[in-house]
Amino acid sequence: MMTLALTVVLGMLGLAVDVGWAYYRQQAAQAAADAAALAAVRAAVTAQPGGISCTGAVSCGAATNCPATAPGSASTTFNAACMLAAANGFTTSGSDRVSVQAGTSNPVPTVPGPTASYWAVVRVKESLPALFGAAFGRGGLTPSAVATAGAMSAPGAGTCVYVLDPNANEAFLAANGASVQLGCGVYVNSSNSTSAMYVTGGASVKATEIQVVGAFKKDNGGSTSVTPSTGVASVADPFANLPAPTPAPSCQSGNFTAWQSHPYTPAPGTYCGFSVGNGMSLQMSPGTYIVNGGQFSIQGGSTVTATGGVLIYLTGGATVNIANGSSVTLSAQTSGTYQGVLFYQDRSMTSPGASTFAGGATMNLTGSLYLPHATLDINNGSSTTGNTMGIVADEVNFQGGAHVLADSGGAKTGLSGGMTVAMIQ
Repeated sequence: MMTLALTVVLGMLGLAVDVGWAYYRQQAAQAAADAAALAAVRAAVTAQPGGISCTGAVSCGAATNCPATAPGSASTTFNAACMLAAANGFTTSGSDRVSVQAGTSNPVPTVPGPTASYWAVVRVKESLPALFGAAFGRGGLTPSAVATAGAMSAPGAGTCVYVLDPNANEAFLAANGASVQLGCGVYVNSSNSTSAMYVTGGASVKATEIQVVGAFKKDNGGSTSVTPSTGVASVADPFANLPAPTPAPSCQSGNFTAWQSHPYTPAPGTYCGFSVGNGMSLQMSPGTYIVNGGQFSIQGGSTVTATGGVLIYLTGGATVNIANGSSVTLSAQTSGTYQGVLFYQDRSMTSPGASTFAGGATMNLTGSLYLPHATLDINNGSSTTGNTMGIVADEVNFQGGAHVLADSGGAKTGLSGGMTVAMIQ
């Protein structure tokens, strides 16, 4: 009886050890699959922030086994996934398998509900030999895991006008015949219960969607092309993590108002104010211009052009003032840290003065106007056009016959990062 009982006890012990070890390895396989799927999707979003397609570094297609030796670099989304799986102890070797499947089509094959711009499915399978159970003629176990990650539209995706003030009354104001035509969305973060967004006095706002945290008000001939959604959740500053340039220890004169027969051609650098006037012409070379104090001011029928890619960083209390019939054509940088950002006002300036586009100025702007703690005033017949302009400001104020035409513009405005990477399964 002791011998028979011992046989049963040892059999149960063998089963417990084998199953426990298999359970541990299954948890390890799940961690590897999760890490690999997230790595693939994050790599895709990084490689193609303006919209993901199955080209270049972004791998799509049927499930493909990772190699036995981990890739040496994350040059593709497939390699990124295989590297992370290997870092967690799993590669394809013998009967063990690590496979990666990814794509942009929907529905996602493992989870039919969510819609993702890009998804990755990682499957991990490991064959374990029998340990104590082998003495009883039982084979090994095969723990496995499946993980699916996706890049999905974040709140505010498809928006090119963000109004960030959380409490202001009339944080977004369109009045006195202003015409605001947007091939994208408007997001108003103010929770003001009276009129976080106000359209009045014959003004019109055309947008693909309008999202307002607080209340929307419309009267006196004001109109919108879509019915605003109110009571939505607030959205984060899309440029909250954008690093700030460092001004030089000293600044050079930025006075370009004296008459001369040929255009001014200032180089990138740090300026004590930046002023163009008296009908002068100025051509900005590509690079970063730091305006430390004063204004970035274009007045008196002057012409300013920067088509090679510039960032204009405002610090030391600096604001923008473009008016009086000036003509301005500016384009943001097309690559690098400040891709798509045209004006960037120092976030440490918590109460700067308003920045103004007014007085019949004509502007063609490619890039975003980032004024996180300031009001942007566009009024008095100014015309701001360009299908690749974005606005991120504390408050916006469109009045007096102003005409604004803007679009999200993808990477050209730096506002294309409206995706969140998350585990789906």
